[in-house]
Formats: sequence, structure tokens, C-alpha cells
Amino acid sequence: MVSELEGHLIEDGNLLSPETVVGEPIGRRVEMEALRTCLAPMLRGQLPLNTWVCGPPGSGKTMLARWAVQATCGSAATRVGVYVNCWQHRSLHSVLGAIIGQLKILGAEAQDTNVKLDRVRQALRGRPFIVILDEIDQPMPTQREEIIYGLLGLPKCALVCIANGTHALAMMDERVRSRLSPVVIRLSPYSAKELESILVDRARQALAPNAWTPAVLKRIAAASNGDARTAIQILRQAAATAEMSGNTKLTTCLVERCLRPWRLVRQEARLAGLSEHERILFDQAKQHGPLGASELARRYVACCLGRNIRPMARRTFTKYLSRLSAAGLLETSGQPPGPGGQIVRAITADP
Repeated sequence: MVSELEGHLIEDGNLLSPETVVGEPIGRRVEMEALRTCLAPMLRGQLPLNTWVCGPPGSGKTMLARWAVQATCGSAATRVGVYVNCWQHRSLHSVLGAIIGQLKILGAEAQDTNVKLDRVRQALRGRPFIVILDEIDQPMPTQREEIIYGLLGLPKCALVCIANGTHALAMMDERVRSRLSPVVIRLSPYSAKELESILVDRARQALAPNAWTPAVLKRIAAASNGDARTAIQILRQAAATAEMSGNTKLTTCLVERCLRPWRLVRQEARLAGLSEHERILFDQAKQHGPLGASELARRYVACCLGRNIRPMARRTFTKYLSRLSAAGLLETSGQPPGPGGQIVRAITADP
């Protein structure tokens, strides 16, 4: 609940939740049409196709699935759609409990999983049924397979599985994977322009008309690294901070203050994934930079020898510079990458 955010600056705090479906997903027309095509048989009372919607965090997977299922089922009594988060419900028994709660099925309190399945089957009365299984890659493999296999045993039941990738699908027991046989729909990270459009749409509906400017939203979009969930949460935090401070407008200064913790968390995650040699390069650039690539190479070798580590080859040094630059941890300028006259500077979350 975000009702505490409501006030002069924030007109509808609920719309500042990333989980709130506010309309047709922005920047996902191709993927939306693919998913709607898979669900279309439901409109004729037939079994929809199973789908596996995957992409990085914040790429709009959940929003896309919920909107498409809502658009397909709506309030029609002849079609049923439910949403289950498998991070919270990691067994078939728990998933069925969530479904029973949403469908308001009476007399389904029994602990036996088969009884619950039978109650759901009776309640559906042969109607086409879609279950969104968000975070399906979170349950243990045997539990995940039991969830999928058990639900597909229901008449006219189709699954929309949401995961970060297809690894969980590839590692599934062949019999379960064959029964699922999903259409895979892949989502890429949003572009900064798409994030701007998403934020403008939310701001228009959630905030007072004069409380924001396109420049402020553009700054949030640029800092969100293609992640719509992060972008919306930063907007929410900035709006809440402004309102609690008695301000009636979002300013660039206020947004920058809210962005700092997000940058720190993101950089810590990137640093945690570095190899030992990559971390030495970053640390040397941070401690002594900006400096020439040749000087960075010299300091790197000295640090390795001081730790009794064998330095990497010059070609590998060049490759690692490029990799750290692509990760947004190093900034290079001047000559092409390599131990030459190029200037290297560490990019820190707190400049």
C-alpha cells in the first residue's frame, strides 16, 4: 500500500507501484502480439498455448503477462485467469492454495493436494483456464516440475511461465518439458527512450500536472539501466521525498539524491561479479586514476607481484579493460584500448 504518499504532489500513489497494471505495455508491441496470439484460442473456448516469457529483471515480463491475460479473460465468466508468484508459493500445494483463494472456492481447505486439484477442477467446470506462474525458476527443480505437471492435468489449463531466462526450462525433466512445450517469448531491456515513455505515462496519471518535468524523468530513465521496475520505484521515492519535504515539484537535485543509493547497490553487484584480476584493475584505477593505460598496467603488475599472483598477458589486459568499460566500471578515452596513451578512469557510484 502506498496511501501514505497521497497528497498535493501525488494524486494517485497506487500508480507508482511497479506491480500496478496501468494499460497496454509500452515498448512491447511485438511481444504483446505474440502472447495474445498464444492466448487467442481461449476466446473460442479452446485451450491456449503454453508460453515461457523470459528476460532480465525490470523488462516488463510480469506487466506484459498480467495485461495480456486480463485483456483475454476480463470479466467473462467463460474464461478464467489467475496470477501466482512462485517465489512465495514454491510447491504445488501452495500454488493450489493461492489459486483457490483467488477463485474463492469453498470447501477446499483439505491438506491433501489431490483433493485441492479436484476442487479446482470442479470449480472450473471445463472453462479455459490460464495460470501465470511468475518467478517459476525459483522453486527447486522437483517442485517446479510438480507444479507444472500438476496444473497441466487440469482440463483446458494453460500456463504463462515467467523467468529471467530459459535455463530452468532446459533443465526440466524431458517428460514435463514435452508436456509443457511452451512458446518462448524473450524480452530485452528497455531503451532509455522507452523508460522515459513509461515514466511520463505514470507521472501523468499519478502526479499533479505541474509536479514534474520531462528533464527529471529523462534523468531517472538514463540511470535505471533498462529496468522499468527500478525507474518507477525511483520516481516513487523521489515523489515521496519531495512531498514529505513540503515540495510541490520534483527537482533534478532531489532526484540525484534519490539515485545515489541505487547506484551504490548496482555497483556493488557488478563488483561482486568481477574476477580477481578485474577487481585489481578497477581498484588501481579508482585509487590512482585517472591515469594512462600503460601506467595502470604497471600498477596492476606491481599489485599482482605484491600478492604473489601471476599477472595476465597484455592481450588479456586489453580484453579486461574493454569488459570493465562495457560493465560501466571504467571509462576510457584517447587511443584504442590497450597499454598505451589511453586515459582510464574508474566510474564510481558516488562521484
